[in-house]
Amino acid sequence: MVDRCRDCGFDLAGGLVEVVPTAHYFMGGVICRPDTATEWPGLFVAGEDASGMHGANRLGGNGVANSTVFGGIAGDVMPRWIAGNPAHRAPDEDRLQAEAARALHPFSHRAGNLNELREKLLDTMWDDVGVVRDRAGLDRGIATLDAIETELLATGLADDGRTFNLTWHDWLNLRSLVEVSRVIALAARKRENSRGAHFRSDFPEPGDLATSRFTVVRQTAAGIDISDEPVEFTLVKPGETLLQDKAAAE
Repeated sequence: MVDRCRDCGFDLAGGLVEVVPTAHYFMGGVICRPDTATEWPGLFVAGEDASGMHGANRLGGNGVANSTVFGGIAGDVMPRWIAGNPAHRAPDEDRLQAEAARALHPFSHRAGNLNELREKLLDTMWDDVGVVRDRAGLDRGIATLDAIETELLATGLADDGRTFNLTWHDWLNLRSLVEVSRVIALAARKRENSRGAHFRSDFPEPGDLATSRFTVVRQTAAGIDISDEPVEFTLVKPGETLLQDKAAAE
């Protein structure tokens, strides 16, 4: 880290280094069973995307635990599933064509300024869906995300070939960023309490831990569906400890 900071012009050993909040880890994931299988046959969650079993907590090393534990489990489980399901189902040709059309969309529109849209997206998520959130800011942010997506879909790129076309990659990445940003904003608006890194200034209290619920986001034909389900405390309930014997001994 000292070397990296020095390369950027900062002296970590003897000088001052600017420190700001940053989003580097999403405390959630794809809902899966303990063996990493999902409700979609043949889809497994390998690594840090596994469910978010650490909940709202974010201590150093959680990502390593996720990737090591669930990466290892998925690596063991998937070959056994493949061995037991040797026949592959026929591909959905309509879905394949729809996804191809989705990917090729920007080639049918006039080229525009993708970087300007990306900067607008970054500013929106920082200003309205950032560290401190409230209903007014989230409503404003969601409206801006809709406008950014509309502008992006009307913005294309020059057809400079489709082999190693980095601008095409940028366009596709930006569309994914907008879609994920909308999920984050809608989930934040749905959750009217403050847990972990999610803080609502209009709902600052964490709520009753014993009746905790987690947010579930699904893509449906009608759009994004935001719901919640109860947390199942199968090992330790709020207020309990696994160290009772040790505490009693002391």
